[in-house]
Amino acid sequence: MSRWDDERREMMLHSLFITFNPVAYLLGMAALGFLGGLYIWFKPTSNMSPQPRRLETATDYVDWGYKIMNTDMPEIARINPERRQANCKTALQYFEKAIALNSKLAFGYQGKGMSLICQNNKQAGRQSLAQAKDLYLKQGNKQEANNIDIILTIYSNPI
Repeated sequence: MSRWDDERREMMLHSLFITFNPVAYLLGMAALGFLGGLYIWFKPTSNMSPQPRRLETATDYVDWGYKIMNTDMPEIARINPERRQANCKTALQYFEKAIALNSKLAFGYQGKGMSLICQNNKQAGRQSLAQAKDLYLKQGNKQEANNIDIILTIYSNPI
């Protein structure tokens, strides 16, 4: 028998099973859904290693800072804001190290500003974002400067 005949026979058996015993089919699908849900529920939320690879450049520090700051999924960040703020506080150290290595790295100031805002230090965050905007404009990157303007507009009202 060919492979296609085997598959056709298998499809026919599945259709007969569904037709003659829909309750068993529904219970089987519910069990599969339950097992899939358990897997998703207990799956780790982050595949990020606890230790960074060797960080040498300012850009490496900024990239690692963003990875730390964005470790949690948005749903978990809403459920546990203290954990999110702790991640932002840790990331801030990496952004500051990047700025110490390269004071003209606008992306470092942007990360620092977002980290400070995440920790509810909105005034200092806005100042850091304004520095990032100035650096982006000096570098001729108007699109990023416009993006910073949008962020500053969102956080312009003291809360």
